[in-house]
Amino acid sequence: MQGGSGLVQGIRFSNIHMSEVQTPIMIDQFYCDKTSCTNQSSAVAVSGVQYENIRGTFTIKPAQFACSDSSPCSEITLTGIQLRPLIVPQYHTCSSPFCWEAFGELYTPTIPPISCLQLGKPAGNRVLSDHDQC
Repeated sequence: MQGGSGLVQGIRFSNIHMSEVQTPIMIDQFYCDKTSCTNQSSAVAVSGVQYENIRGTFTIKPAQFACSDSSPCSEITLTGIQLRPLIVPQYHTCSSPFCWEAFGELYTPTIPPISCLQLGKPAGNRVLSDHDQC
């Protein structure tokens, strides 16, 4: 949920098989469960999230890391990710992941490539380029 304070850290998702999931890997600090939400500048900090051996199919995009400018996500790690698009007529499938203010490391090549994850740690409140290709 948008806004808030606190910390989420040390989470591991491992050995998961996805089948026809819209977006199998997701961190979204802008999540809104209503029709309309006011944009909040604060967010719960997210750090140390590991994704290991995640395989299967997706219908919209393989990964989305939507982190806030004021509290970027850090120490996201990806290992053994193999997600393939499943073309479903009612969805607009995009094989490119989306990353915003997301920092971490790829320990192995991913399928599809998740090249938008920034290496290292966030350095202040700088605005970074949007690598979303869809």
